[in-house]
Amino acid sequence: MFEFGLFIILPLLTAGICYLIKDLRIQYAISLIVASLHLGLSLFVFLGYYQTHLPLFFGVDSLSKLFLPILSNVYFWVLLISFFYLKRPAMNNGEEGKKYYFALLNFYLAANSAAMLSNHFGMYWVAAEATTLSVAPLIYFYRKEEALEAMWKYLFLVSIGIAFAFIGILLLTLSAKGTVLEGEQLFFWEFIRYAKQLNPIWLKASFIFIFVGLSTKIGIAPMHSGDVDATSNAPSPIAALMSGSLRLTALMGVMRIFQIIRPTSSFEFAKILLIIGASLSLFVAFVYMFKVNNFKRMLAYSSVEHLGLIVLGVGIGGLAFVGAMYHAIYNSITKIILFLMAGNIHRHYKSREVDKVRSVLNILPKTGWLFLLAYFAISGIPPFGIFFSEIKIFEGILFSEKPYLLLLVMFFLLFVFINMGRNIFLMLYKKNEGEFEQTGTEPFELTHYVAILLLISLTIIGVASPDILYQNIINIAKDFGMNL
Repeated sequence: MFEFGLFIILPLLTAGICYLIKDLRIQYAISLIVASLHLGLSLFVFLGYYQTHLPLFFGVDSLSKLFLPILSNVYFWVLLISFFYLKRPAMNNGEEGKKYYFALLNFYLAANSAAMLSNHFGMYWVAAEATTLSVAPLIYFYRKEEALEAMWKYLFLVSIGIAFAFIGILLLTLSAKGTVLEGEQLFFWEFIRYAKQLNPIWLKASFIFIFVGLSTKIGIAPMHSGDVDATSNAPSPIAALMSGSLRLTALMGVMRIFQIIRPTSSFEFAKILLIIGASLSLFVAFVYMFKVNNFKRMLAYSSVEHLGLIVLGVGIGGLAFVGAMYHAIYNSITKIILFLMAGNIHRHYKSREVDKVRSVLNILPKTGWLFLLAYFAISGIPPFGIFFSEIKIFEGILFSEKPYLLLLVMFFLLFVFINMGRNIFLMLYKKNEGEFEQTGTEPFELTHYVAILLLISLTIIGVASPDILYQNIINIAKDFGMNL
């Protein structure tokens, strides 16, 4: 029960304390302690140094062992820089939002932890809805009209998606009619155990509703628009949080139903659906990058691209599945760096338009170089981690039953790389006509130190590929019935 208290109850209590205490420094200090404890225990659980004993409706398996530290890591770094972010002069529009910032962040941590640790569809659904409610007010932090529109659009579309997921869960109970599961609780492992007894028609219908519904939170096309608008209008730390961890919380729900359907006759149907959704996401990112002019929106579509690649790996299976799990880690880390540096650029230039941002390497040299390195990292340039995960995904596709998909994927990724790079290089290097050479003496800030540490860790994990990480991912593959 100790771990249940630390992972879920403590962040909830801290959210209440932060709501009552008005001093931002105290809110920050308490929240940072909770984030550190959460990260420490999640790593201990992942490394096998601590055995969990969670109450009913909660449990830990190989998948939650991997995804929980990803959530905790992203949350820790976002929280670490949050106080300094809130103290910036450019944040005057967000004075009202500051009062509830840390309370909502702690509620976010509790809700996502509950979703990732749940072993029951009903509990997962409640927690997934809570994650939406925790992040929506943070999207409106700036109190601007477009942020308000993005928040309501996100709430509306995601709420419809969550309703679809709820229908999918009801259809799953119908699939159990006439089996030993009829009238029983909706525990994941019970459904996996008796999956072959489930009615295939209702099971297919359940998968469709759950996949389509949760795609609004994952950012899988064509259900991606609300998530993209929210990410591009949210403050940079919140955008990093959404891209790095919230999408994975929703992905876990899809993977749970996919795990149930795996040993049944409906597996090929579900597999094709995942591949179509993933391919469509890559196509949408490919098309958008030709006309992008908002660099935060560009990063949001980059998340659509990379979650599409992860879902594609899950759908293909085998080595591609292993690569997808690695990719989830590397993408989450890289998105923190990209959004933090994008936030620095936005603060200085007071614009998110590519056309209005020039000479970043001269004016903001530290931010510019780190933004460039993060672009190389997200594009799969060695020695950064995404290079290794993409190689695994590509190899898995090549030796799958659908090797032709590799040409399509590489074509889309090539033009995403080219068009995204064109905009980033315009921002970094190009000067306006008649503009004199400008130089800046940008001081080192906490965001720069965090970005450097994350780039180093991204490289070390990618190159070293720790055995404990590899074994955990292999265990996840085995749980999904794959023999590698």
